Amino acid sequence: MKLTKHTDYALRILIYAALQPEGRLLSIQEVADTYDISRNHVMKIVQKLGHEGYLTTIRGKGGGFTLAKPPEVINLGVLVGCMETTMKVVECDQPMCRISPACALKGVFADAVSAFTGVLNRYTLADLIGNRKELIKLV
Repeated sequence: MKLTKHTDYALRILIYAALQPEGRLLSIQEVADTYDISRNHVMKIVQKLGHEGYLTTIRGKGGGFTLAKPPEVINLGVLVGCMETTMKVVECDQPMCRISPACALKGVFADAVSAFTGVLNRYTLADLIGNRKELIKLV
């Protein structure tokens, strides 16, 4: 299973936000510079994370964003499901596969995605920042 860059960057942005002192507003540019990601890309992801309730965003001069929820309640499985457009491993109908109606591979992949999601559901953002002191040194 491979996550999109959109989801990868969303996780990085949330990790960075979770490492900040409570209430500190972050800027799009700060995160873009920290991770060497396009400012435009960060802006789109922050907008989505704000819309989904993961970040509180404040527009305008003096604005920025911060975590909207404690890291302990941000479930990784839910987050990934929210950010990914599809969790399909393969597209059996693009182009249409001749053996699709009788193929057992779809079921195997569905089980694999279920197991992947099950593992993610056991973790929160707090688990990703458990080594806070080491992470802060790196950002």
